[in-house]
Amino acid sequence: MATILNQYNRLFQKTLIFNLFIFLNFEIGAQPFRYSAIVFEKSDTLKNVEYAKAPWLNNPIALLSEYNIYEGEAKTELRPLYMDIFTPSGDSVIQRPTIIFMHSGGFLLGTRHNDDMLALCDSFARRGYVTATIDYRIGMGATINRFFGLIIGAKVDEVNGYRSFYRAMQDSRAAIRFLKLNAENYGIDTTKIFLYGSSAGAILSIHNLYLDKPAEIDSAAFISHSLGNPDTIGVSGFGAKANAVVALWGSLQKPELIENETTSVFFAHGTADDVVPFRKGKLLGNIEIPISTIKLELPDGYGSFCIDTALQNRGIPHQTYFVEGKKHEFYGVDTGEFPEDGPNAYWDTIIWKTSDFLFDIIQPNVDFQIENQNLTSIFTNTSSEIYSARWDFGDNTTGTGNITEHVYTKSGNYKVTLTACNKNMACDTISKMVETGNKVFADEILFSGIRIFPNPTSDFVVIEGLTDNAQISIFNLHGKLIEMRENFGNGPLHIQQLETGVYLVEIKNRQQKIRLKLVKTR
Repeated sequence: MATILNQYNRLFQKTLIFNLFIFLNFEIGAQPFRYSAIVFEKSDTLKNVEYAKAPWLNNPIALLSEYNIYEGEAKTELRPLYMDIFTPSGDSVIQRPTIIFMHSGGFLLGTRHNDDMLALCDSFARRGYVTATIDYRIGMGATINRFFGLIIGAKVDEVNGYRSFYRAMQDSRAAIRFLKLNAENYGIDTTKIFLYGSSAGAILSIHNLYLDKPAEIDSAAFISHSLGNPDTIGVSGFGAKANAVVALWGSLQKPELIENETTSVFFAHGTADDVVPFRKGKLLGNIEIPISTIKLELPDGYGSFCIDTALQNRGIPHQTYFVEGKKHEFYGVDTGEFPEDGPNAYWDTIIWKTSDFLFDIIQPNVDFQIENQNLTSIFTNTSSEIYSARWDFGDNTTGTGNITEHVYTKSGNYKVTLTACNKNMACDTISKMVETGNKVFADEILFSGIRIFPNPTSDFVVIEGLTDNAQISIFNLHGKLIEMRENFGNGPLHIQQLETGVYLVEIKNRQQKIRLKLVKTR
């Protein structure tokens, strides 16, 4: 594995100069954004972090030890569960989204050190995430038949398979709770913890969302030597539901589990998958154990096609990447391990597609409002998450702040761009055209001594200082005319009909004009 990882690092070094260029440009406010591309030169790794202890099966069968098949489940051994945690090297952000990666192996094989898990952790940590690759309990009990002490047959049935899955599910939930407990230590935003699984890991990710009620748990989990509730392993007191899921070539126990769950999910699958079928089919159906009397009879699973269909029927948004004719782990690995020449072209495709999927979840929806008065414009950041804002006013000047005032030197149309970021430093931009300045005629002078009160108000305002009838126009902050009153004189200006918000009131006669801000309350 070390050799393969060295190959991966050499491949990365070929693009190091390019990535460093990206990193430096990001630091001064240019594209690309953190989380959407690699912006850190390297990641740091904290290895062998114990996140829980759990009873592992411990009655190995010599002939089947390679496959982690045990004689029943009566004997167990309490052992630690470990994760390796990756962080962006030199990062100063302390509220970061986190991805937990879970390996493949059919609940019989694999570890947190699988090549694809380590490479994915490194890649996404360099994008700005905290990432973790976890071990979970693997292995299945079997019914063994002997004749004069010799094994003549063994059977791993659906109950054994379900219990193996259930133990691993308990562990994956424990990993989420552990990271929430230690969020301050690792710089984690506990509202953005995502699960990203391959094969068996994808099955765990999917069921984290949809297997969410005690009544949905198969009775196999509670037969003799009950495995307990889903959260019996690890620390308690924290929720264990993921905030989004990426599932590569996974399946679901049955589509009815989905109900109305709307958490964001991304599915990738090859239509010719013969390990975890794309449609409904026997799980691990092509696994060959080189002992003819060993039977591996696992339950059917409903693959990504079935889940996609169920979500579409329920009108629940999600994303898919299905590739015609491709088999299991089609990004070029074998049970998570790279071949000598590394993964294939689908590896990069999977990374950028899932990176875009997660970035869409964590970035803010960016917007702003504009209030113009002559050459002065007030810009207000109204994005979905208010944290920081950087402005390009379109006249070769810039500014910062969620509310900022800018004075233009001359009238005109300017393209104003806002780059807004949330507490995770996930950012996005939006641009709007702004018209500044009023067209002032030679015989036109501004009103003086004019004010409106009360302000804010819910019912009416009085215009003080008006000595002659005037035209009253009310605009919203986007400059749209809402209402106009001709020949307005003394008396109240009723505004009950306006929606709650901020408006500009323009007071104008043949020679004079002024615009004043009005705040309409409920």
